[in-house]
Amino acid sequence: MALIAASRIPCFASIMRQKCVAASVGSFFTASVKRTFVPNKNMPSKSSKPDAVANTQNFTIFYRFPYITAARFISRLKLYQTAVVVLAVPPAAYYYNVGVIPLEPCVGVFAASTVALIMLYFFANFFQRVVGLVALSDDQTLVRLSHLTFFGGRNDIIVPVDDIVPLSDVSERGSDVFVKVCRYSTTKTLYMTLSYGHVENRETFQKVFGSV
Repeated sequence: MALIAASRIPCFASIMRQKCVAASVGSFFTASVKRTFVPNKNMPSKSSKPDAVANTQNFTIFYRFPYITAARFISRLKLYQTAVVVLAVPPAAYYYNVGVIPLEPCVGVFAASTVALIMLYFFANFFQRVVGLVALSDDQTLVRLSHLTFFGGRNDIIVPVDDIVPLSDVSERGSDVFVKVCRYSTTKTLYMTLSYGHVENRETFQKVFGSV
């Protein structure tokens, strides 16, 4: 009996690991870490807070990037990898100082940590700009843009429909791998892929982003 129980432990651990990964993969589409409402500068002021109005709205998803969960996994993996390499720098410097290891391994650790930090910057800067979900409010006045945060979480940016620059005005083509998502109220740019993304409602998409 003990041998049978011991043989089933790895199988049980594998099942639990798969469940945790599946939960992590699906959490981007079901949970939001942060929600930000960006009012249009030309929008008239109301007595109620704009973010409170946005929270009472129901949003219908009309664009979805199915590989955003893979991007989230890569982003977090890169973050953990960088943390491990950077944390190895102080011990390497200490052991070199006491003469346990030569100079070459210590320099290698410093070089690896530098490369890891540079790659983390580029990976994080890219993945934070990729739009995973786009949804329209029931009254068709607000758009919710969901993208990744630095730590691989989800951030919802809620903006008025009038704040979205049509894709035709920024010289974007549907055949491009990534197209720019620009807003009139800011110079920050997000990116959306039409080649690998899924437009669930083309009429709503054209109403928000215009025809491509």
